[in-house]
Amino acid sequence: MIKLIVDSTCDINNLITDKYDIEVIPLNIVIDEVSYLDGVDIKTQTVYENMKAGKVPKTSQVSFESVTKAFDKCVLNNDDFIYLAFSSKMSGTYHFAKNILNVYKEKYPERKMEIIDSKGGAGGAGLIAIQALKMIEKKLPFETIIKQIRFMVDHLDYYFTISDLKWLSKGGRIAKSLGYVGSALSIKPYLTVVDGRIVFSKMIHGSKRMLNTLIRDVQAGTREFKKQIIGISHADDIDTALKVEEKIKDTIEGCKTTIFQIGAVLGSHLGIGGVGVFFLNEEPEFYELQY
Repeated sequence: MIKLIVDSTCDINNLITDKYDIEVIPLNIVIDEVSYLDGVDIKTQTVYENMKAGKVPKTSQVSFESVTKAFDKCVLNNDDFIYLAFSSKMSGTYHFAKNILNVYKEKYPERKMEIIDSKGGAGGAGLIAIQALKMIEKKLPFETIIKQIRFMVDHLDYYFTISDLKWLSKGGRIAKSLGYVGSALSIKPYLTVVDGRIVFSKMIHGSKRMLNTLIRDVQAGTREFKKQIIGISHADDIDTALKVEEKIKDTIEGCKTTIFQIGAVLGSHLGIGGVGVFFLNEEPEFYELQY
């Protein structure tokens, strides 16, 4: 059996957890100098409520104990496993876990195990996870699944907007100067992910114009591959996510959509509000529209 492991920066929803067996390694969140395991000791909505109250959570990468607990569980069950990790350009999680994995490979040479840099996270990683789980369900070979995941990592587009750039600048994801300029002008920042890093694309005046820009980019990016699952993630802003979903369904024929809530770790850096859309710009050899 092959097991899929993700960390808590990967957005998943009940449609995934109710059907598939997926292992989640928690990152750490610190509020008022108290450390919590994301999704284990504290729920996403609780973190958001603290942020609304003016608190700024701090986050840190996965712990040795959390990684080895997940790896040991697979080994004890005689499972091969694949860990789809948060972008190595935004966290030390990937390299930290890779060093641990190398020890496990030496200790258990009979087991197949691999870690893959998602070069992103959130709903993008969630979409990859869905297809990986479908491949595992269909009992595709380990090497085939690895190849397909790497293809999706390289052909995944991210577009998102947030309510305030200050949150990203506080977390070191973008320059502080950019964060304060965006907030002072009271305009919507529009961002994407390039080679594993969050990249500022443009500033957009008004929610309606932002929504239209987002839909145009999704239309252009899915022109050659319309019949796919398009992911929509929101940071405690379900109303905007539902508007985006409606627009996508109206304008992209044959697609399906799924909505995620952005997890607490990424939400701590992105801030309250905003929405992202994730999709593949090219069709993989293996793809399932149903899940």
